[in-house]
Amino acid sequence: MSQFSKKWEDLTIADNFIFCKVMENESLCKELLEILLGIKIEKINYIKSEHVIENFYDSRGVRLDVFVKDSDRVFDIEIQTGNYEDIILRSRYYVSACDVATTRRRTEYYKLKEIFIIFICLDDPFGMSLPVYTKKSIFLESNEIEYNDKVHNVFYNCSQWNKVQDEKLSDVMKFISGLHGKSDFVQKMEEAVVCAKADSSLKDEFMFVSDIIEEEKEKAREAGHAEGVAQGIAEGRAAG
Repeated sequence: MSQFSKKWEDLTIADNFIFCKVMENESLCKELLEILLGIKIEKINYIKSEHVIENFYDSRGVRLDVFVKDSDRVFDIEIQTGNYEDIILRSRYYVSACDVATTRRRTEYYKLKEIFIIFICLDDPFGMSLPVYTKKSIFLESNEIEYNDKVHNVFYNCSQWNKVQDEKLSDVMKFISGLHGKSDFVQKMEEAVVCAKADSSLKDEFMFVSDIIEEEKEKAREAGHAEGVAQGIAEGRAAG
């Protein structure tokens, strides 16, 4: 079910709209990244939800859920509730978009930033019942040569949160899957969700987007009906 088919009261952290609003809190976003990736982040220099990257006027743009930068790394956090069919190719394209968006014309290749593409999935994107899938590039001919392209792709399967040994990570995945967590960080996340849903301006924004989507659906239905009628008339004339 699309998030915009839900009532405002039924939205959770797993819905893109709420997730993005909560992640605009720099402290929460920083701590989430540290828990997900097991790294330390000194300071976030830039954070933007629903970040649009248009590389060229005739190329496909992307809208990244949460786009984050620190001094020398780039992070893209995507919340995914279904449609995992093309998730690997999406991940590849997002890496390319992040490269172009963070690289100047005369940037030397060795100065390319380290990129983390993170997909937080409610279900299993690859069907192996693993809680985490981490992609690593290697040379097929030899494991002795490191293939370090400074790109990391990590996919989290929140439905398998109970298989994660790291308690903080397990609790985050448990919370995103729709259950209550017990860690201090998850409690802060829960409070942030409550605050976001109590914000009338956010509710108005959500309802505005919902109305636009419904209008577009209605136009599409009307166009489809008109096309069907026209086709029926044409076929009738041809038969006559």
